[in-house]
Amino acid sequence: MAIQPLRGMRDFLPGQMIRRQYLMDLIRAVFEDYGFSPMETPAMESMELLGRKGVGGEDVDNEIYTFRDKGDRRVGLRFDLTVPMARVVAANPQLKKPFKRYQISRVWRYDRPQAGRFREFWQADADIVGTKSMDAEAECLAVAVSVMKQLGFRKFRIRLNNRKILNGMVELLNVKKEKSLQVFRALDKLDKIGKKGVREELKGLLKAKEMDRMMEFIERRGKPKSVMSRGLDVFTTTVGDQGREELMGIVEKAKVYGIDKFIEIDFSLVRGLDYYTGPIFEMSIESGNLGSVAGGGRYDNLIEMYGGRWTPATGFSFGIERIFEIMESEGMFTQPGTKTDFFVVSVDDDCREEAIRVAEQMRAAYMNVETDLMGRDMKRQLEYASKSGIPFVVIVGEKEIKSKRFGFKDMRSGRQASMRIEQITKHFGEIPQKK
Repeated sequence: MAIQPLRGMRDFLPGQMIRRQYLMDLIRAVFEDYGFSPMETPAMESMELLGRKGVGGEDVDNEIYTFRDKGDRRVGLRFDLTVPMARVVAANPQLKKPFKRYQISRVWRYDRPQAGRFREFWQADADIVGTKSMDAEAECLAVAVSVMKQLGFRKFRIRLNNRKILNGMVELLNVKKEKSLQVFRALDKLDKIGKKGVREELKGLLKAKEMDRMMEFIERRGKPKSVMSRGLDVFTTTVGDQGREELMGIVEKAKVYGIDKFIEIDFSLVRGLDYYTGPIFEMSIESGNLGSVAGGGRYDNLIEMYGGRWTPATGFSFGIERIFEIMESEGMFTQPGTKTDFFVVSVDDDCREEAIRVAEQMRAAYMNVETDLMGRDMKRQLEYASKSGIPFVVIVGEKEIKSKRFGFKDMRSGRQASMRIEQITKHFGEIPQKK
């Protein structure tokens, strides 16, 4: 029996990888449209970084892939892309602000594999470091909406909340500070275990009357104007009122971007990571049943926790796996199963060297070209090109070599012509772009 990948980890064959590349390339292009620059960090980090108290949260701490290396150092695989980025910023205070970076890469969590959830998965992160302004949150939301639209989604929503409002609620209920994170972790399980399960989790943390008030509060959701205009007790606390003002600032700027119609306030939204300090959001697609496809928030204290100066920051991440699964299930990908555009066919063995020269001339014009490496006859080469989904073939035979006019065939329409290589490269090739 052939050896299989570890549980929760997968191989991607070329057809799948082409579609995944398309998805990631589109996200990358939108990030760059908004002025974000690429950055990369190591897959492996010290547990001093990954396991820092107040960073990952209870569940993430249990999910980190951790081990000792050959130097007996305790290390782990990164569980997200934000924590390593915070380490980089802490170590490089000279970075221009705002520092806008993106990273599209793998992360690992020892989680229970299920639909849309794996132990090795890809995230696409974008972060803005160095500004306290809610304009940064609004821009992050605009980027997320732009990606969704360009991928072809039209029905999606953004759930928006603020950790300060949640802090105001536990302050109003006189919940001790050391218990507040436990309350938040219980509320974060609402979608998984329901209201009854959350109530069970809150036993011992809140009294019955306090629990009733908390549950009533987190059921408030809807359009920003409707929800935020209500006279809620939580807004009488200083921190709760700060949270409201920040959310309204985001909503007002979202109107400028023309994305406010996608936003709803949802006081049940918590997000599990402990490092969030302000606005938080999650995005979901109406047709998908896999939960959120993007999420993020503000984490003003994280960089200072890793030895840097206090530096405000906000950001978000797309879950590549969930978006990919939804697009696959809805038939949204139109990419062919190959990246090869041309196959150069050798009529016989005597023409193989010239076929290579023709292919090299086409590649010099930035064309994706394949030649026969299996010693197949002409008929089987054409069959291979057809089965592989290669759209065009160029035929090289003795007659074509002498006339310098090569057979050209469109495998999709069956159209054939006789053309010089210069004509083919001029029509199908690319002018090299300056990088």
